[in-house]
Amino acid sequence: MPGFFQEHLRPLAGSAGLHVALLALLGGAALHWQSEQPPVELAIEGFLTELPPQKQSAARPAPSAPAQPVEARPAPAPPVVEPPPDRRAEEAAAAERAAQAQRQAEAQAARDREALVAREREAAERAAVEQRRAEEAERKRVEAAEVKRKAAEEEARRKADAAEAKRQAEAKAQTEREAAVRTEREAELQRLLAAEEEAAAFARSGVVDEYRQLLVQTIERKWNRPPSARAGLECTLYVTQAPGGTVIDVRLGTCNGDQAVRESITNAVLAASPLPPPRDPRAFQRRLEIVFRPME
Repeated sequence: MPGFFQEHLRPLAGSAGLHVALLALLGGAALHWQSEQPPVELAIEGFLTELPPQKQSAARPAPSAPAQPVEARPAPAPPVVEPPPDRRAEEAAAAERAAQAQRQAEAQAARDREALVAREREAAERAAVEQRRAEEAERKRVEAAEVKRKAAEEEARRKADAAEAKRQAEAKAQTEREAAVRTEREAELQRLLAAEEEAAAFARSGVVDEYRQLLVQTIERKWNRPPSARAGLECTLYVTQAPGGTVIDVRLGTCNGDQAVRESITNAVLAASPLPPPRDPRAFQRRLEIVFRPME
């Protein structure tokens, strides 16, 4: 409300001032017209009335003759005083000016009212436009927030799905690796069992014992028996040979002979190189453990 009065203060003040000026003009014209009117002559009519009996006796001591009745005369009509023609024109002009001023004041007041209504309507339209803009901005903000929320939910769901798929893939790969390791271990165990079974069967065939006996005989033929060698000699030999029987290394394990006996046996192994091959190639071993018991 304070904004409304401040905005329309000047039109309202102008309209009020115009009304005051119009009233002052009308009052001045009326005062001037009354001051210039000529005085009106008034006719005074008198009537003769009879006094009361007591007063009549006191006034007249004795009637001399009957009094003639006084005849009442009608009062003359007051003359109609008309203003001069020029004064009537001035009064008509003043009245016209007053009416024109009144019409102008009313037109100005109407224009002020129309301007006020137009400004109020414009302000209402601006407020409605601003309201619609605010509502549209709020709607867009809510829609953008909803789109952002849905996008965040979709991204979170996508990441969760990717994480779950990755976890499942890793679990599957781990299961497959474990199954492969388990299968490989089982296969290796089967191979070892088969090899052991084959070795046992091969050992039971006597080919390995035959090969070892052949090696002992070959070494014994190359052995120069020292004088310190006694009966019951037994030494364990660890021999490494290359394919083809070439001796690469000789080490002695437990042995009940002296140093001369030990050296003579080592030299005999080296002198027997290359060692003879086995009758069955499956009996060939790169690392041999030979128990040397020379024949008496």
